[in-house]
Amino acid sequence: MTTDLPLSGRRILVTRTREQAAGLVDRLHALGATVVVVPLIATQPIATPDAIVRTATEFRSTAAPRWVAFTSATAVRLVVGAAGVDIFDGTLVAAVGPATADALATAGIAAELVASEHDASGLAAAMLARGVVGASVWFPSAEGASGTLPSALQGGGAVVIVHPIYRSVMPAIAPERLRAALSNGIDAITLTSGSTVRNLVAALGSTHLAPDVLIVCIGEQTASDARAAGLRVDAVATEASADGMVAALRGHLAPQPLR
Repeated sequence: MTTDLPLSGRRILVTRTREQAAGLVDRLHALGATVVVVPLIATQPIATPDAIVRTATEFRSTAAPRWVAFTSATAVRLVVGAAGVDIFDGTLVAAVGPATADALATAGIAAELVASEHDASGLAAAMLARGVVGASVWFPSAEGASGTLPSALQGGGAVVIVHPIYRSVMPAIAPERLRAALSNGIDAITLTSGSTVRNLVAALGSTHLAPDVLIVCIGEQTASDARAAGLRVDAVATEASADGMVAALRGHLAPQPLR
């Protein structure tokens, strides 16, 4: 039995929590897919709220123009949760892509700039195009985040404050849940960051993915990380968003009989 839904009968593994990937999960369900959520990353704050407030307050005393650069919705939530929205008064805010801009909008903050290429390089290019000579830039980031953005902005004449405020860790139960999901059959795995790539490989251990399991990445940086980790990348979203991921999946999967 088949339906006219484009992903009918397909089982898609989503590697973030249901809350973090709500848009993707909902869209996949609407297209007929069965979605298996196996979170491979959990956020562990490494900066206290007081430390975030202190850095934000010091940043507001720097010379204008002032930019805050966000490369994840997680960083937005942690900064807003600690310092509130008033801390952004008189500050320009840059977002790496639609999901990060949406997190800002949910908090009542309008992004002055959203990169058209949704990775650190794309955000750096967009900010450099606006001009950052003499600007102060606060970059609240994940621990171990790529140095691409701060290096590019410093090269463009900005003073950059790199502030790691969280790290991504793999939940202890992830390997067990991943093995269970794979044993029941999976058509595709979605990867949305270098952390999900690294933790997928770690969770797999000596287990090998079936050759027909598609690997779909949210952008070129994640795809590059996946290839470097030894994974075969089958599709890369042209837009780093839930819609972009769905389009990539639809381009490589046809409906099949329901299992």
